[in-house]
Amino acid sequence: MLFTWGNVVRRLAPAVLLVAAIVALPPAAYGCSDGTIGPCAPDRPRDESASGSGDRSGSAASDGAVAVAGSLAKTAIDDAEYILTSPLRIDGKSALIVGGVAAGIGGLMAVDKTIQQAFQENRTNTNDDIADSLETLGFGRNVLMANVGLIGAGWLFREQEEGNKLMRTALVSLEAQLFTEGLAGLTKFAVGRARPDAGEGTQSYDPFEGFDKSFPSSHAARTFAVAAVFADAYPQPIPFLAYTGAALISLSRIHVNEHFASDVLAGAALGFVVGKVLSWRHQQPDSLRGWSVLPFVPEARGGVGLTVEYRF
Repeated sequence: MLFTWGNVVRRLAPAVLLVAAIVALPPAAYGCSDGTIGPCAPDRPRDESASGSGDRSGSAASDGAVAVAGSLAKTAIDDAEYILTSPLRIDGKSALIVGGVAAGIGGLMAVDKTIQQAFQENRTNTNDDIADSLETLGFGRNVLMANVGLIGAGWLFREQEEGNKLMRTALVSLEAQLFTEGLAGLTKFAVGRARPDAGEGTQSYDPFEGFDKSFPSSHAARTFAVAAVFADAYPQPIPFLAYTGAALISLSRIHVNEHFASDVLAGAALGFVVGKVLSWRHQQPDSLRGWSVLPFVPEARGGVGLTVEYRF
C-alpha cells in the first residue's frame, strides 16, 4: 500500500480537527430557578435565563473550536516554515554533527549487505514474533492513535498540571509525526532505493517512481520523532523507555527484511531532529514571534480558554 503524504493528510486531518473541537468544549452547566447548579429536580423548573446562557455557551464553544483549530493550523504552518528553512541557519557545530551523521549513514551503506545477511541468518520463530509485534506498534496508524489517545487522556485531566502537560506534549508529538511522515515520504520518492526484500541489492535506486521505497525508514523516523518530544518533556525513566522503544521498533524493520541498516539510521536521525526542533520551539515561547492564539486551562472549572499575544 502506498503511504503518501496526501494519504496522511486525508487520514489525519479529521482526527486533528476532532481533537481541537473536543479541547475547546466547556463542561455542561445547569441552572435552576433556586440558584443551585446541577441537574434540576422534577419540582424545580429550569431557569429560562440559564437556557439562554446555554445557547450562548454553545455558540462560544463553537467559536472556541474554530479559534483553536485555526491556532493549531497557524502554529503548524509556522513550524513547517521553521523546519524547512533550518538549513539556512546551520552553524559550525551543527554542520559537524550533520556531517558525522551523513558519514555514519554512508559507512552503514558500505556494510548494509553484511548486516542484512546477519539478521536473516539468525531469524527464529521467537524473534520473528517479537519483531512482528514491534513492527506493528510502529505503524503510522498505531502511532497516530497513541498520540490522539494521549491528547484525549490529557484533556480529561486538563485542570491538573500533569494532564495539561500531557495534552500539550502529545499535540507536539502528533505534529512531529505529521511532519516526519511528510519529509520521509518525500525523501523516499526522491531517492527511490529498492527495499531489501526486492532482491535488487543495496545499490538499486529508481528515483521518482513511487513512495513505497526503502530510504529512509518511516518506522524509525516517526518513532524517534515521538520519542524525542516526550524525552524532552519528561524526566527519567521516560527518555530511556521512549528511545529504547524507538530503537527496538527500528531494528525490527531490519529483522523483517523491510529496510537496510542505513535506512534505519537515516530515519532515526530525521525523526530525532524534527522532534527536537518542534520540542524546542514549543518550550521556548520567545522563539514563536508574531501574533498567536494559544489554548490554556484556567484554574477555575470551565473548560479551555484562549490567550492572544504578540511577541517581537
